[in-house]
Amino acid sequence: MTATLLISKGKIRQATTLKEQKKDELDRNRRAHYFAQVGTWDWQINDDILYWSDEIYAIFGYQTGEITPSYQKFISAVHPDDVDSVQSAEQACMQGDKHYEIEYRIVWPDDSIHWLFESGDVLFDRDGKPERFTGIIREITRAKKTNDYYRELAHYDKLTGLPNRELFDQRIDEAITRAQHHNSMLALVFMDLNTFKPINDQYGHSTGDQVLQALGQRLKHSTRSIDTVARVGGDEFVAILEDVKSDEVLKIVENLRSLFLQPIAIDKQLFHLGISIGISLYPDDASDAEALIHVADMAMYQAKQSGENNIRFGHAVPTAKPTQAKAE
Repeated sequence: MTATLLISKGKIRQATTLKEQKKDELDRNRRAHYFAQVGTWDWQINDDILYWSDEIYAIFGYQTGEITPSYQKFISAVHPDDVDSVQSAEQACMQGDKHYEIEYRIVWPDDSIHWLFESGDVLFDRDGKPERFTGIIREITRAKKTNDYYRELAHYDKLTGLPNRELFDQRIDEAITRAQHHNSMLALVFMDLNTFKPINDQYGHSTGDQVLQALGQRLKHSTRSIDTVARVGGDEFVAILEDVKSDEVLKIVENLRSLFLQPIAIDKQLFHLGISIGISLYPDDASDAEALIHVADMAMYQAKQSGENNIRFGHAVPTAKPTQAKAE
């Protein structure tokens, strides 16, 4: 009798210990999800019932239990520009084409924008129809901001905020590809300051930096949204003008020139800049980035040689014809 009682108590203690361990494990998982800002969801597709773990309420800007989760509530929180991509990814997963994994933005009730990473998978019934959609959501706003910061350091000029040489190289290739696809023209504009060195020599590099910063702001806010203006050297700038007509290139470039020639005020001192500009055209002058750059650079050098503030169009470099050997 005593032995049986001891065994029973031992089983009770063992069962209690297992329950405590399970509870501790669940508590650890909940804390881990909370601090990692990870939540789980389960969508019963046919009944349109959506379950959210407690963490998801906070991820979407709500107190736990403040709203009743539903697919409509979820999709209405997705940023309008991201709704199509989210629903396309969902449909692809429900059709069995691919795993569901996506980054997208949501809009909180206070109108702030937040980035999420979501992954999931679909459970199918015996007939192969989607039955349940389950997955996780993680808040990645801070990580996105960090990535954007380092991306900006890598691709943008620290002083002016304009694209740097590396980003320019990417964009000129992309622009040529678009021009080929749409059978359109683009202009590559090389611009070199003529009177910047005297400013540095007379007033110091700190003042020169302020002049360049002011110029960068002027260029960023006064050019077409489809165009790229980059700083590729100390006093060298380049512009990619996309989808232009041959008869409007000069007008756009003259507007660009005027941005350089307008005086810049630094500490009540007016600074005047000179500019020399060379232009090459795709596809008239060249069909690849390297040749376009060469033609525009040569045209800019000719403009500089002919006097300040001049604009010169380049010309295609003639290809040498192969010589034929004389018949003996």
